[in-house]
Amino acid sequence: MQDASIQTLKNSIVEFAEVLEISQMSQDNTIKTRDFKIRVYTEDPTIIFDTCAQFGRLKSVKINEATT
Repeated sequence: MQDASIQTLKNSIVEFAEVLEISQMSQDNTIKTRDFKIRVYTEDPTIIFDTCAQFGRLKSVKINEATT
């Protein structure tokens, strides 16, 4: 992400999440972009990916499907 705040990101995806955790990966203030790790439990991960992609590039994605 470059210009948006972590709160803006959170507000954009919280309605699609059952559980949501966002943590900043880099603490270097000299870099203009910021990396975040997002952990989310959701029924539809593609909407999370699409929403996050509006804020910047997705570096990696991991999906664990729950078995019932």
